[in-house]
Amino acid sequence: MRSGETVLDKISRECLIRKNLKEIPFIHYFSNEFMERNTQYFCIEDFMKTIGIFDTDSLKDVNKDDWDDIVNRTTVFKDWDDMLNNAGSEYYQLHMQRGFAI
Repeated sequence: MRSGETVLDKISRECLIRKNLKEIPFIHYFSNEFMERNTQYFCIEDFMKTIGIFDTDSLKDVNKDDWDDIVNRTTVFKDWDDMLNNAGSEYYQLHMQRGFAI
């Protein structure tokens, strides 16, 4: 927690971060199961916060090389494109097997 922050303040801040991250279109590809299996993170929100992404504005400011380096060090993927492609493929396969339209 931040200095002077109450538990309620922390919960409110976390909820806002999660709400803001859900506005990023690709975020729904990354299930918690995918993240636990392939990364050292429980969820995509934790991963994004590590990189410094809290909303669509901060996404625009992220250095791609730094992002790729974090992916390479903390996941089974070589870079962000590899991670995104694998997540998208898995998402597609799971939904097609269940008969859902994408």
